[in-house]
Amino acid sequence: MRVLPLALLVGLLAVSDAKVFRKCEFAELLETRYYLSRNDIKNWVCIAEFESSFNTAAINRNRNRSTDYGIFQINNKYWCGSDYGKNVCGIPCSDLMSDDITAAVRCAETVRRDTERYKGRGKGYTAWVAYNSKCKNRDLDQYMAECWSRGSNSIFPF
Repeated sequence: MRVLPLALLVGLLAVSDAKVFRKCEFAELLETRYYLSRNDIKNWVCIAEFESSFNTAAINRNRNRSTDYGIFQINNKYWCGSDYGKNVCGIPCSDLMSDDITAAVRCAETVRRDTERYKGRGKGYTAWVAYNSKCKNRDLDQYMAECWSRGSNSIFPF
């Protein structure tokens, strides 16, 4: 019997909690479980698609040796706990990679609010590179049309 190194085993266990959402599934979750407004949902969905492809286990190592974690790719230099940064959200970065996105949503909202305090009202999403390059100047109502039926309060047209 071959014994796996502990780090590999822990990594495999963490990945087992990961989920890759579908676009409309993620939007519905944000609306029904987290009670976000549709205006916020369309921004978060766009950010999540282009930051992580809706993958809760996504990890991106940056040139400055910081790392982005989870579905919203939240950085450890300032927002989540590691030996590298400040941990403003007060959570370990591993919490951002769970299929339960509660910690990720809360931390993302903290990032957005803190960025607005620094850059001004309405500028909170600019903390995400994907928002600036893929979402900011896009018609997000059209982007979300496949999930939101016209004239309906339901997020799904069926």
